[in-house]
Amino acid sequence: MESRTSKSRVGRRQFLKGVAGAGLMLAAGPALSRVSAQPKEVKVGFLLPLTGAFAEAGQLNKQAVEMAVEEINQAGGVKSLGGARLVALFGNSSTVDEANTETERLIAREKVIGIIGAYSSGATLSSTVIAERAGIPYLVPNALADEITGRGLKYVFKSVPHFSQFAINGGELVRDLSKKAGLEVKTAGLVRENNFFGNVVGREFNKHIPSFNLKIISDNVFPTNPTSFEDVILRLKQDNPDAVFAAGEPSSITLLFQQLNELRYWPRLGWVGVGGGYSNPITWKNLGKLANGLIAVNDWFPDIKRPGAQEINARFKTRTGLDMLGNANTTYAGVHIFYATLEKAGSTDGAKIRDALAGLDLTSGAPMFMYERVKFDQTGFMTYAKLVGAQVRDGQARVIWPESLKVTDAVWPVPDWGRRG
Repeated sequence: MESRTSKSRVGRRQFLKGVAGAGLMLAAGPALSRVSAQPKEVKVGFLLPLTGAFAEAGQLNKQAVEMAVEEINQAGGVKSLGGARLVALFGNSSTVDEANTETERLIAREKVIGIIGAYSSGATLSSTVIAERAGIPYLVPNALADEITGRGLKYVFKSVPHFSQFAINGGELVRDLSKKAGLEVKTAGLVRENNFFGNVVGREFNKHIPSFNLKIISDNVFPTNPTSFEDVILRLKQDNPDAVFAAGEPSSITLLFQQLNELRYWPRLGWVGVGGGYSNPITWKNLGKLANGLIAVNDWFPDIKRPGAQEINARFKTRTGLDMLGNANTTYAGVHIFYATLEKAGSTDGAKIRDALAGLDLTSGAPMFMYERVKFDQTGFMTYAKLVGAQVRDGQARVIWPESLKVTDAVWPVPDWGRRG
């Protein structure tokens, strides 16, 4: 049996060496712990419509996400997290049920530290509640319903305009262009889809347009995946509004404009499309010359006078062959906003990321290609998200409103089919 005395007998030199080593380990311990605690990668979930009616737009948004993530990682990743690389994990939000299921999967199985999405307002309203319950920050860069914020959810932030702003700014645009042209405008028509977003369009335009001394005399609703717009066009012909406001997705807009041309109908002053579908380059590509004269209202267009706008759009166009529109621009900006949040938080903890989002105040960096400033109010809404109007000319959108941001004058009224290039 070995004696305790012989086992515990340690020379002075060995003892001092051991103490010194222990001291070094104790001194270095927290630093070593911090280094080892830094993740090599951070997973962020992205909810987009990757199948179904909105798949083209969803795929365009996906490419914007991938471009932003590549840029961030090539620049050194999240530096406050030791250079951790961003990893984008995608979930399908084509329907509300799919969005809910994918949100649960991304949180429970993939362990994402945040979610960005979900393109459609219906899917976003539902999936944000799931993320809120899990304490996962959720940034909305591409769904417009006013109700997304203001529900008392603490982990939900929205970096795009409320849809009420589209109705208000759409009315302002028609008023301003008509006044400048010396034209009287009294009546308006609506064309919208029979879904959640279309119902929001109807509600907000009927609420706000009368404040511009405009009366909506023709409110037309079409089904999802329409096969014909003949009934809608015949009603518009009969009601004869001065201008038409419309919302839809690329596939439905393409069919609508083809039939507008076939039936030779065009409103007296012009057609104003609101939201991502009408500002999507896929729409203009599908329509060709039929898109000439169309006015689209959205938060950004490539020739806008903002720092980096043309350069960022050029990189995206080299990558995809298309301009960075159809919400691809806002989704791209959303990735950079979330990245800036992670740098500020220096943590993957949901509560700390949430607090960093709430306290974020950016006046420089990549998001400035779209925004004057990035700062959220107490409801989680970014009040600096603004709208502009652009007119399509030979496949390109030229900013024509407001005066402070325009690059060219509008053609207003827009000539009818027989007199248009």
